[in-house]
Amino acid sequence: MVVHTQRCQYCSSERVRNILVRKAGESDKVFVQCLDCESFVASYVISPLGYYHHGKGYESFLRGIHRSGEFMSGRNVQRLFEDRKEQDLEEFQEVLATLQRKRKED
Repeated sequence: MVVHTQRCQYCSSERVRNILVRKAGESDKVFVQCLDCESFVASYVISPLGYYHHGKGYESFLRGIHRSGEFMSGRNVQRLFEDRKEQDLEEFQEVLATLQRKRKED
């Protein structure tokens, strides 16, 4: 696994914010801005079913499905959500451990 912490290419700050943009009929997009020098750092297009807000749970996941245009049974949606929630938590812990090891090496 390769883990990278987003940095500003101008001032090297790791203090960045994500700005989520939603337009009807288009994929969600994230713009990354440096909080120190206010520069535009990067942008990401989020794939269908690619975004949910972990703290807002199932309803956030359903909004992502609705925006993607995917239609499936309620049972399948619930299973997708539960799988995603568990996998994301496990991967997040793995990412944090990888970042910690990387910082110790630097």
